[in-house]
Amino acid sequence: MARLIALLVAFHCYFQSEFVYADDASKLLVGSWKLTSWTIQIVGGDATEPFGPNPKGRALFTSDGYAVFIIVGANRKPATNNDESAALLKSLLLYTGKITIDGDKLTTKVDISGNELLTGKDQVRFFKLDGDRLSIRTAEQVSSVIVGKKVVGTLTWDRER
Repeated sequence: MARLIALLVAFHCYFQSEFVYADDASKLLVGSWKLTSWTIQIVGGDATEPFGPNPKGRALFTSDGYAVFIIVGANRKPATNNDESAALLKSLLLYTGKITIDGDKLTTKVDISGNELLTGKDQVRFFKLDGDRLSIRTAEQVSSVIVGKKVVGTLTWDRER
């Protein structure tokens, strides 16, 4: 009987820790994060930095379970004509939405996006939190930045204090 109780307690603790982990992770993410790098590995090809070597970006995670991601290319300048305005749009990536966490999987149900193909869709990412450094990786997917290519993107963020 004692073994059965010990087994049940261990079983409960094991599965309870999964729930605590997701809740703890969402609490640890709350705040503002500054983008330090973004690389895209083209499947079967080279890695690239789609917005240059010094992209700017911020991720915000709120205590009520929402996220905002904004990334812009390095060295953007104000537009003076329609072509330059279009180029600015191509160097902008943003979306917001309600997030859920399951283990290392971070899913954003996109409610607003700079690319309407994302609105209403789930953006599934995998994350690793190491102190004040957050790494977010995509699954292999067709790129919205490098048209027609399958890619895996990796973004690195530092917590802003």
